Amino acid sequence: MNRSGTTRNRRNKLLLPLLAGALAWSAAGCNDAPAAAPPERTKLKVAYFNQEAFDNLYGDYFMVKFPQFEVEVIATAETMGPGKNPQKEMDKLLDEQKPDLIITGFWEYQRLAATGKLYELDSFIKQDKFDIENMLPTAIDYLRAKGSGKLYGLAPQFSSTVLFYNKGLFDQYKVSYPTEGMTWDALFELAGKFRGAKNEKDQIYGFHQPFKMSKFSMIQSMGWDMGLNVTDAKGRTVTIDTEAWQKVFSQITEAWKNGSMPVIVGKNNKGRWDKEDVDSDLFSQGRAAMTISSPWQIDQLQQSGSKIDWQIVRPPSTDGSSSWQRGFNLHPVFAIGAGSDQADKAWKVVRYFNSPEAAKVETKTSKELITRLGFVNTVDGRSMEPFYQVKYDDTLGTGMEMNPNPPSRFYEEFDKKADEQIEWIMTGKSTVRQALQQLQREGQQVLDEAWLAEPPESGTDGGAAK
Repeated sequence: MNRSGTTRNRRNKLLLPLLAGALAWSAAGCNDAPAAAPPERTKLKVAYFNQEAFDNLYGDYFMVKFPQFEVEVIATAETMGPGKNPQKEMDKLLDEQKPDLIITGFWEYQRLAATGKLYELDSFIKQDKFDIENMLPTAIDYLRAKGSGKLYGLAPQFSSTVLFYNKGLFDQYKVSYPTEGMTWDALFELAGKFRGAKNEKDQIYGFHQPFKMSKFSMIQSMGWDMGLNVTDAKGRTVTIDTEAWQKVFSQITEAWKNGSMPVIVGKNNKGRWDKEDVDSDLFSQGRAAMTISSPWQIDQLQQSGSKIDWQIVRPPSTDGSSSWQRGFNLHPVFAIGAGSDQADKAWKVVRYFNSPEAAKVETKTSKELITRLGFVNTVDGRSMEPFYQVKYDDTLGTGMEMNPNPPSRFYEEFDKKADEQIEWIMTGKSTVRQALQQLQREGQQVLDEAWLAEPPESGTDGGAAK
């Protein structure tokens, strides 16, 4: 299921009139001047997923704001596919085509910057006195950290997560509201207070995370939020048999057993989310008191016509003081190709999409979180400020960075092994400690076999953002 499809359609209906209106306003007072000759068009090569995706998201912008450019889209989708090494294919594409503008994702940004594929932006920023002081500090910190102290790209939008809670359910069951700076222990304690709660026909749960394909994916997701990984940074050693993972497994399996969390998983191997999966979003149905989610949750609540009195606070952390979260990411990242001989022209595009003018249009046409400060949306009278309280910790990273990861085949097999051990825990045939020791042994064997079948030089999954 494409979560953003409906929003994108609404956005496109509003975008062109707004851009045209802005252009007409800027031309006001010049009506008496003779009509200017159409500007000579310059070809601008743009590396992006494909032509259709570019036209859908950026076509109107370029038509109104950059009529002087004849855009040639270099489709990065061609770097992906069976038998291809996406990173090598991407490098080859950039070397051969030498795009002027590269619109990519934050997971690819670090690698492209490190391998000399991107043009440093600091000189342009200084030359134009372009204001980055009023952009989300976390975004700039991340981009600088991944550029070894230099900026090679700017991102106009970001995503982060917050803790949503159903105020009505908390009032009904006389439970204290979630607070800023909560720990994970406190969240599980709150969830437990809804044990046995029911409405007229359905059970009410304290906490629910939808869109999980397996029991282990639920546990892994929360482990990631706590800064845990199933392997080391090199992707060579399984790291599941630790006290930290033991605590996560214990808390979640106990919550499943006592009914404060539901065990609901989607149908695996579909490659998409269907309506039946969306229907399993218990928070939007008023059947879960809390969930951790992105702004998508708000769109889902609005589209479903939900009457829930929802509120948001910063998500929990291990110690209650951290604002770092795995759910933070930047999308898209606008960068200039290092091989471009039109860097000054490409910079005009990068500058515009990260400007207050573009941010103003975005706030009227989409629900995306804007990195340009001063444009924090209020939705149904609720401030979106908690989404902006995220911090970036370079020692921890985020959940989707381009670190050397295990081959993709490892995860599928490891998930199966993990679910088997979870079942043993749930049925009382194994303790959490015993299950993780067994999973460590079996998982390491799976990882070793995966590397033998797919040597590290074959690369990892990558590609440009869509």
